[in-house]
Amino acid sequence: MPPNRRLPALGALRAFEVLARCGTLAKAADELCVTPSAVGHQVRALEAWLGTPLFVAHGRQRLLTPDGVRLASDIGKSFDQIEQACRAVAQHEGHELYVNVTPTFAIRWLVPRLGRFHARHPDVAVHIETSAKPIDMTRENLHAALRFGRPPWHGLTAELIFLEDIFPVCHPKLLSGRKRLAKPEDLRHHTLLHTLYRRDDWARWLSAAGVAPSVVDPTQGLTFDLTTMAIDAAENGLGVAISREAQVAGVIESGRLAAPFRRDLLRGEGCYFLTKPADWNTQHVAAFRHWLLEEARRAFPATAEV
Repeated sequence: MPPNRRLPALGALRAFEVLARCGTLAKAADELCVTPSAVGHQVRALEAWLGTPLFVAHGRQRLLTPDGVRLASDIGKSFDQIEQACRAVAQHEGHELYVNVTPTFAIRWLVPRLGRFHARHPDVAVHIETSAKPIDMTRENLHAALRFGRPPWHGLTAELIFLEDIFPVCHPKLLSGRKRLAKPEDLRHHTLLHTLYRRDDWARWLSAAGVAPSVVDPTQGLTFDLTTMAIDAAENGLGVAISREAQVAGVIESGRLAAPFRRDLLRGEGCYFLTKPADWNTQHVAAFRHWLLEEARRAFPATAEV
């Protein structure tokens, strides 16, 4: 016979888990698609059932008590296990895979290659979502994400897909003429093209090139929401963009853009495949990760790490 479990209402546990992550009734209500008062009612019912407070109010914030901290940790792990178990049972019906990537990487590298993954795994329906902002995978319906940077990636399981360099690119016409780009210091004569969420790339690269801010101002120029827009602007001769190999290898090979300086001055930024620990070994997530590693070995034989 099954055990006679004494459990509080599942809805109350879910409301508690979401409020513990979100920190306010309004945000928790938005995620649960209910009213803030409904969230508060569920949490108070759980506190009554347990006989102990789980939150203290601090303005609009709801801060966890010591008992709340302990319960939130255990409940979060339990919900991860429930999610994984449900997905395992549903595997025979095919898979849906939700992956979040940065817009430029999706447009210029990932999407053109997706046909090869689909040919190999026709039962996996891949949903590509794009965002340049930091994401919270515990709050979003995501199986995986691809992000650039360096570890650690707190609370997530991560695998390095490839390493690549950061370097300037420009229209080939800027390599000749009176103000041609012969050395990094020559950038003082040209407009720098920035990406909103990577505003420090120019400062980092100029520092690595040994160029002082008094010689080339790393903040001057035009700023775009997306790197792909900055790359397009460079193709049209508006200035010099700073990018990564995965984003510009094709246009450099075609001759529409040129890399005027050494590419290896700013090295070691990685593309990482990120998942929640509970999703790491699920069949469709593992298949997508292994395919990405194969593609990386093909595209970046000198820098892919497997």
